[in-house]
Amino acid sequence: MIMKIFEVLVTSVPDRENLVAEIWHDNKLIAEINSETGVQEIIFYCEKETAFDYQELINALKEASLKLKEEVI
Repeated sequence: MIMKIFEVLVTSVPDRENLVAEIWHDNKLIAEINSETGVQEIIFYCEKETAFDYQELINALKEASLKLKEEVI
């Protein structure tokens, strides 16, 4: 069984005008990609030093970016 380490959700949140792509790990929001300024930016929400598998996180960031672009079109 393949276990997905990260979950990517495109959603509308009350403090943003546009959709955001959230990246979740172990039921915790760790990052958000938004395009409020006209370009995609990422905000990390880690409370303490946290290590993630580099390639898995890069894959999740790419997935989030693509999903967000698809929703905007």
